[in-house]
Amino acid sequence: MTDNAIEPHDCDVLIVGAGPVGQVLALLLAQQGLRVSVVERWARPYPLPRAVAINHDVLRVLRQLGLGEELSVMLEPFGQDGNRMSFQDESGETLVESHIPLESESGFAQMSGFSQPDLEQLLERRVQADPLIDQYRGFSLEQLSDDGAGVSATIRPHTGLALIPDAEPRTLRAAFAVGCDGANSTVRSLLGLEMTDLGFNRDWLVVDVVPHTAPSWLPHACQRLGPARPTTLVPAGPGRRRWEFMIMPTDDQDSIDTNENAWELLEPWDIHPGNADLVRHALYTFRGRWADQWHHGRTILAGDAAHQMPPFLGQGFNSGIRDAANLAWRLALLVKRKGRNSLLDDYAAERSAQVTQIVEETVAIGRMICMTDPDQTALRDVELKRLGTQGIQQMHRNWPLRGGTLRDDGVGGNLGLQCVVGTRTRVTLLDDVIAPPSFVLLGRDRDPVELLSPTQRAAWRQLRGRSAHFGPGGLADAELKYAPWFERLNASVVLVRPDFQVFGGVLNPHTTDDLVDDLADRVLA
Repeated sequence: MTDNAIEPHDCDVLIVGAGPVGQVLALLLAQQGLRVSVVERWARPYPLPRAVAINHDVLRVLRQLGLGEELSVMLEPFGQDGNRMSFQDESGETLVESHIPLESESGFAQMSGFSQPDLEQLLERRVQADPLIDQYRGFSLEQLSDDGAGVSATIRPHTGLALIPDAEPRTLRAAFAVGCDGANSTVRSLLGLEMTDLGFNRDWLVVDVVPHTAPSWLPHACQRLGPARPTTLVPAGPGRRRWEFMIMPTDDQDSIDTNENAWELLEPWDIHPGNADLVRHALYTFRGRWADQWHHGRTILAGDAAHQMPPFLGQGFNSGIRDAANLAWRLALLVKRKGRNSLLDDYAAERSAQVTQIVEETVAIGRMICMTDPDQTALRDVELKRLGTQGIQQMHRNWPLRGGTLRDDGVGGNLGLQCVVGTRTRVTLLDDVIAPPSFVLLGRDRDPVELLSPTQRAAWRQLRGRSAHFGPGGLADAELKYAPWFERLNASVVLVRPDFQVFGGVLNPHTTDDLVDDLADRVLA
């Protein structure tokens, strides 16, 4: 990459795709003061449900955009009121069940059901209102070129289904471009980037329903196993339920994706037109794959453009938002010419490693769920009973980051803890005190910045870093959770990145200089 622009930029970052990943990335970049252009071929956000599960760490990202109050009414925490997740055999007999954990490192429920159309409408309103974001809805990307100083994109008016005949193309120029344009990514195709595919391809019918009254006879969340027809049932936000039915070889392929078939599949669950509304049904091929290369020059992939995974762990949407959070602060440093070019390589290393692990685990679970051989399923059911709750609890966990812009010290790569803290004037979550998102030095019992040398204090100012600490003159540990956390990490000072991932930590607070120096060497140009 070079620093001398050949021609002026229309924006700092061009985002292709205005799904939730593109919208969140645009808002995160604007929050950092960057000018953003978003290109999307559809005139309006997609109106029907897709993702239905949102992780605690992703809620943390959305809350930092000021969406907390409006978002909270859209959520149905998994595990509230003692609800359970169960695995059943095809007769409905429970093989194993477990409470779904409510607590998390982020201060929210581990996972919540939500309605993606409601979230996208909220994000769209915020994007439209932000003066730093220009949207080109109804335009599709045709060409993309990178001259080392910037990216030029040719876009053309589009109906969503086809190009508008004889419409004049436009050219947009940006410092960087990000493809958030889904599984059939035009950006990925134009760059010629290949994908690793695990060879897991299963067709399922996804059915979304709004019951007229709370269906107390249904399990809260369950996986009904084969061999007859593997089926998933999960909450999909307040008042909503989702079923996923595996397509079997004996199904009439011409009538699978019809209202009549959806109601027929729901009938054994006592869901029918008299007690529920059918929101939609859609045929999906569940597959597991990821891009071999996540960026080429100044163009980067994020979300489904970079990875796709089956829904059995509910991590596809969540992984895409993690991509956006991981990438936003890097692009902000690069656009402001403060960051090292290696930041994009580090993004690719961190996100690819984590996504690969999640996809592999999800496909392994998918192969177990999708079994249809009677002998194999019988053995599987015995094994599930033997494992007990261990297998279900394993599905609700975090995946640490590795490599990239992280210290390999046993502390880096963990998610930064957020609990309720007290200040002189209020009791609130830590992120509300730290806001806006930034690099943070968090001290166990004294302000870490006081221990920095003049050189490292200058580097910390260049990073626009902030600090917080517990103890005298600092925050109150209102839930008494931070002291045990520092103990587990064997640290007295931790450095947390703007995406809430811990960069690293030190046990001796007088070596905080080394911590900041290490970060500066990795991120500052």
